[in-house]
Parts: sequence; C-alpha cells; structure tokens
Amino acid sequence: MLHVFLTILHILICLVLCAVVLLQSGKGGGLAGAFGGGGGAPQQLLGSRGITTLLNKVTVYCAIGFFITSFALFATNGPSRARTSSVVGEAASKGQLNLPVQQSNPLQQSAPTPAQPPQR
Repeated sequence: MLHVFLTILHILICLVLCAVVLLQSGKGGGLAGAFGGGGGAPQQLLGSRGITTLLNKVTVYCAIGFFITSFALFATNGPSRARTSSVVGEAASKGQLNLPVQQSNPLQQSAPTPAQPPQR
C-alpha cells in the first residue's frame, strides 16, 4: 500500500517538475513567453522578479521531492517485490535450466580427413 502511494506521489512530482522546468524562461524565452512571461499578467501579479523566483523555488522543492520519493521507492522495494518476470530467470533460479554445453574451441578445427582411395 505504501509502495503504491509513493509511486503515485512520485509520478505527480515528476509531472509538476516537467511543467515547471518548461515554464521557466531561458535564453530563448522558453514556454513562459507563450503564457505571458514576457511582461503579461503573471508578472503584474507577482512583480518583475516574482514569477522567476516562484518557479525557481518550486523547481528546487520538486527536485528535492523527486530524490526523496526515489529513495523511498527504492527502500520499500523489498525482497518480496524482487521477482523476475523472465521465464529463463525463473527456470535458472529453480535449477530447471538445462543448456547444452559445447566445449569445443572454434580456432582448433580438425582438418577434414582425405577420402580413402577405392580398393581393387
């Protein structure tokens, strides 16, 4: 149950982090210009540097949340969840995998024997 909650929280943090990074204006203006980041209503509401500092803070908090949820997901993934979905992996772990062993060296191929001449 905790693992499912952490997975959902992790996905939500990832989506918010992607959106916030895309909204930040870089050298080329970014997507922030498409939503009025070039001097429109968001800057009038929060001031000239308000939207930039808000996006920077949200980015930092989302990044910290991403690392914490990643570590928590790793920690809650115990041995009960460490099951393989590979048929070969399951057979090898049970000892049911019988592979043919060929111990020939391809560099040491024997020369073909010459055909015996017919006897008279």
